[in-house]
Amino acid sequence: MDWLQLAGQLAQVGLPSLGTLLGTTLGGPIGGGIGAAVGKGAAAAIGAALGVPATPQAISQAVQADPSGAQIKLAEIEAAAKLQMAELGDLANARQMQVGLAQATHWTASMPAIVTLAILTAWALLTSALYFIPGEIPERVYQLLSQAYGAANLALGTAIAFWLGSSRSSQQKDAQISAILPTVVAKR
Repeated sequence: MDWLQLAGQLAQVGLPSLGTLLGTTLGGPIGGGIGAAVGKGAAAAIGAALGVPATPQAISQAVQADPSGAQIKLAEIEAAAKLQMAELGDLANARQMQVGLAQATHWTASMPAIVTLAILTAWALLTSALYFIPGEIPERVYQLLSQAYGAANLALGTAIAFWLGSSRSSQQKDAQISAILPTVVAKR
């Protein structure tokens, strides 16, 4: 039994997305590099959930032994896989849109930089107003400034994450690349 056959078996018990993930990443068109790392991670999670080794044969036997129990155990993994695939698709679409705008030299291509500068300016002004203006600030004005400062801090954090890519999915991708890089380099 191979990963593609296991994908079909998982689809038959009502887990088509999980089957597709395993079939395409370990036995199909994106079976190398990052795809293989993702597929191996999914296979390990499936094996752990079923209490068997992460091999197509062991997983297949566990599913055949108790199809409804396997479906229940693996439904959560499939939901997480669907969510991750959707997040990766959204991320790819956003990056593709940004690159397309920059290549077309469209005026909106510079909007992230403009918004970031506006956020940074607002944050600097609010910081100055709260910390460096001498004298007593009326309570109502101080409360409004404090709320605006909090919002500016959140916006600045988001802008920094946009430019530096410190999102959860980016960190996971970096970890996966770091994990497979030695094997890829060793093969060359």
